[in-house]
Amino acid sequence: MEKLNHFSHPHPLVLVEEEIDWISIIYYCSACQERVESSSYTCPECDFCLHKSCAELPREINHPFHPSHPLILHEKSQYAQYGRYVCNSCRKEKGKEFVYHCSSCKFDLDIRCALLPKLITRDLPESQHFSHQHPLFFIQNHHIEPRDRSCSACEEQILGPFYGCFVCLFFLHQKCFELPPKIKHPSHRKHPLTLLANPLAHHDKCCCRLCSKPCKGFIYYCSPCEFGIKPKYVFFEDVIKSKNHEHPFTLFSRPFSFICDACGTDGEYCIPYVCSACDIVVHKECISLPRIILITRHDHPVSHTYFLEEEEVEGWACRICQNEIKAEYGCYHCRGCDYFVHVACAMDRDIFIQEYEEIDENQNLNQAKLGWLSGEPSITRVLKEKKIGEEVIAIEIKHFNHKCKLVLCNDVKDEKYCDGCRRSISTSFYYCAECNYILHKRCAELPRKTRHWASKDTFTLMFCIHFKCKFCCFFSSGLGYMNDASHQLYCISCFLIPDNVTTQGHGHRVFFDHKFTFKCSICDDGHQKKGAFICRIKECDHFTLDYTCLTSPNTAQYKNDEHPLVLTYHDDIHHHSDQCVCDICEESRDPNEWFYYCGICDNSAHFLCVLSKYPFLKVGLTAKYRFHEHPLTFVKKDYFHDYLKCSNCDNYCKEIFFKCTHLGCKYVIDWECRSDIGRSTGL
Repeated sequence: MEKLNHFSHPHPLVLVEEEIDWISIIYYCSACQERVESSSYTCPECDFCLHKSCAELPREINHPFHPSHPLILHEKSQYAQYGRYVCNSCRKEKGKEFVYHCSSCKFDLDIRCALLPKLITRDLPESQHFSHQHPLFFIQNHHIEPRDRSCSACEEQILGPFYGCFVCLFFLHQKCFELPPKIKHPSHRKHPLTLLANPLAHHDKCCCRLCSKPCKGFIYYCSPCEFGIKPKYVFFEDVIKSKNHEHPFTLFSRPFSFICDACGTDGEYCIPYVCSACDIVVHKECISLPRIILITRHDHPVSHTYFLEEEEVEGWACRICQNEIKAEYGCYHCRGCDYFVHVACAMDRDIFIQEYEEIDENQNLNQAKLGWLSGEPSITRVLKEKKIGEEVIAIEIKHFNHKCKLVLCNDVKDEKYCDGCRRSISTSFYYCAECNYILHKRCAELPRKTRHWASKDTFTLMFCIHFKCKFCCFFSSGLGYMNDASHQLYCISCFLIPDNVTTQGHGHRVFFDHKFTFKCSICDDGHQKKGAFICRIKECDHFTLDYTCLTSPNTAQYKNDEHPLVLTYHDDIHHHSDQCVCDICEESRDPNEWFYYCGICDNSAHFLCVLSKYPFLKVGLTAKYRFHEHPLTFVKKDYFHDYLKCSNCDNYCKEIFFKCTHLGCKYVIDWECRSDIGRSTGL
């Protein structure tokens, strides 16, 4: 068995060659904080883990981004007072990751940025450009480009050879680096146009006369006439054929103000393209709009049209931004669903997924094979069916997450909780007579692999003993959807919410806005958040809900109450009374905010006080962790466990903890200590 003494850890590390079954257990490399799937060096005692490649990183490198001194590899940030560092290449704040550091210059590179282009093994050609104060390195190979970086000249993604300064995160396409400093343009014959860089030479209000949009990158500009064109529009075509229109578009060659017939937005004193046969005026960039696309917010493909019949869109609003759809201008639509969206909303980088070249009319309602909540079912086998009217219902099934058969039941007699979403059972459910395993019928029928309306990625349904939902930030046990790209987990309750919904606590429909920065109108914790459900009605003054409030259960059981508490939205009884206080924390309540209430006992409490810190965790589950040789059981503190001390910090365990049930082993670890070590998803 190969062993390694690594500078970052006090114990010897053992090489594990086999591939890890990450559906059962998730481990993260202590060096790069990315998931470990194959060969790794691990510590049997401490759950410490390193990718084999990370364990073999050189301790010292000479890097062209910092040629004055060598960089030394450290296992943590060298700024003790902060405990974190900012990578000088990607500008991202890092916490637990390893870092290449220069103590003299306070220069830091995370290991990905330090070794990404394999720059430490060869010299790179460098050049000076008028737009930047530092030399720019020329990088030819496509696979070593920085991710999610755009060209500082044309503002488009870096996809090929480029010049870059990784200290300042300044990048130029090779073709943009080679742009001529001055040009003559037929749309402005009076003066030559000079290439200016932002922010060194031109002000932020410079607009391109071809697309009418402000220029954040380079611009060819005539200062006396305040005439400018983005570099990507300089070498234009007089006539352009469009896949989205039957006739070609011709450059008008003179700027004027108009409203684009393709997208419906202003073309304020800019140069358009026109179709004289159809009397259509468009931005240059709108000529290339795809005819049929798939977006995250709708399961079916949506098609572009230049105009609609008035009766088709009367009273309709864009299903993304909720602003008016105008029939006389272009939009994307799905006729089968009466679904309409603005062009700008559909083409948003967070919404647009892909273009469809051609599609049959008969496919329109079934094209999106990986739509929201569509995909391979999690029911692996139907054992018995029953026909009720025209509907055939599975009454006995096998589920991927349970070894025994599950039987359908419609009789809810007492308080039960779903082992999938950890919410109470009030409708039809499947149960296992042998194991007391229960799933809502809807939870049992969820697809095993699908996508979500808020993401372009695919998601896989998996069982987790405990995980933190990325949406509501609650810890949960049971089934959750893992993002196949980022490996972040989402609880079922959040995942099932559509992008527009009506709640009992607010009379109007709320819509999800992925760009809106907000504070929740119900649980305002003082922190600004991005992405929320918003009411667009003016009188509601931007009423906003986050996932935490939106998914709060309608009823909840508190440990000191014998009756279930009901989620209530207005306190009409105590509105003008000094009794408007929380009976749990004994602090005042706002009578206009949501709370839990027992009408029998006249008890009321903040809804977050009732739910506590861990309302959706299930005790009694067992998992195997690398930091202990035996399986550990999830335990909630009660009378019999009041005085157990954590084996890690030697303090008394708090609300929940893990306990080893192996005969003779007294190992106990508190939840908060466990959360610093890693995650597990069960046996």
